[in-house]
Amino acid sequence: MANKVISLKKSSSFKTAANLGKRIKLSAWLTVQVLKSDDAKNYAGITASAKVGNAVTRNKLKRWVRACVQTEPWPESLQSKTVVFVFRAQADGQFYSKIKYSEFLQLFKKL
Repeated sequence: MANKVISLKKSSSFKTAANLGKRIKLSAWLTVQVLKSDDAKNYAGITASAKVGNAVTRNKLKRWVRACVQTEPWPESLQSKTVVFVFRAQADGQFYSKIKYSEFLQLFKKL
């Protein structure tokens, strides 16, 4: 399967990845949970709690992930896997409004 990534929708899918998946801490503000997929398809989900920021900030982060997943090549290490991007709350309330897409893109390419 080339670069097709299916979006996670059900909370049970997110919980399975959280409970059984491997956690990869890319930075203090981004963690990725990876779980082997049952049907050899690529899945991606996004989690950003209200503690991350207001709705505008959370939606900006979700747009970044969706854009990255659609435009960048899916990493070989994540083929046939379920991946959940978890944005962590930071002590600085304005942290996510200051961060740039290029910083997120660098972390995605580390995968």
